[in-house]
Amino acid sequence: MKKLIIAIVISSFIYAQCPGDVNDDYVINVQDVVLVVNNIIYSSDINYSADINEDGYVNVLDVVSITNIILNGENTCVYPIDIIYNIHESLPDDWVSEFYTIIDNLSDLIPANQNHFNELTIYAWNSSVENPYPGIEGGTYIGGSDDGFNMVLEINEMEFEWNHMHRYSVIAHEYFHVYQLSINQPMNQPNGEYNPNGLSIKWLIEGTATAFESMYVQNYYNYNYFINDLIHTDLSNSIHTNPSIFESYSSNNLDMNYSSSVFMVLVLAKELIELGHSEEDAFKMIFQDFMFTGVKNSDWENYFLDIFGFSVNDFYTSLQLYPLNFQYVVPSSSLLLQQIFN
Repeated sequence: MKKLIIAIVISSFIYAQCPGDVNDDYVINVQDVVLVVNNIIYSSDINYSADINEDGYVNVLDVVSITNIILNGENTCVYPIDIIYNIHESLPDDWVSEFYTIIDNLSDLIPANQNHFNELTIYAWNSSVENPYPGIEGGTYIGGSDDGFNMVLEINEMEFEWNHMHRYSVIAHEYFHVYQLSINQPMNQPNGEYNPNGLSIKWLIEGTATAFESMYVQNYYNYNYFINDLIHTDLSNSIHTNPSIFESYSSNNLDMNYSSSVFMVLVLAKELIELGHSEEDAFKMIFQDFMFTGVKNSDWENYFLDIFGFSVNDFYTSLQLYPLNFQYVVPSSSLLLQQIFN
């Protein structure tokens, strides 16, 4: 069979990380000032990109803020990563269409900018055909490349035959790793062996990606991945007896579909809620705030205490209070990712 490989290079549908760039042209100038003033005078709705000081209001303080940015020469933007798409013809048209929709949604929700790398190359194909990309190993994962990272999506043919939700949810899972890499520099370090300057705490990396993946399909497809799929996975007793084992990727044989890792993340959210945090704030702390610290392997326990308010050891002890069943820890079905990432 003749193989057709489609390669498209575009900037991902991501707004620049550029406070003051109201019209998203990567430049802060008088045009942005005019847009803020117009929003104040003519609109009763808040244009959040015009809320420069992020106080929940658009007013003269935002005009002052954007003017200061211009006058002080702080007109610097962090550009979105460039994405190269290699989408093989073996994939069904409806999957390809949905793939681009998902990438568009994710890019708006959790933009990946050029903070630590510039380029993402995506390789996607149907497992029913021979691997069409020489030098790219099959599977679904994020891997390093000379210019940035690769997202590999070898979608199992059976998932198309069964209309399994994983054929879509895996896109959200792997893109969340791209987002993590864009906001946490240590994750960009090689992680084959223990690297004190890298970040490879598996339950926090894979557990959060799986939790995000599950919330995505709940929000966009009304499909509860926690209840419909993960709940049928046997959770390891090591969650109670030796939870630190899930810090390492060598525990994958005890962590089918990262079920134990995501269970620990969901318990962490429950513990934060017990301390008085809202559900959306609890997940924001886990998904975002912890990674923004620049946490790495050598200091992750210190940042864990700083961000969450209790030690890793205390958290591991609290795991024993939760029966090994997802029904006790699943997030609210009404929880929206937009509430978490604002």
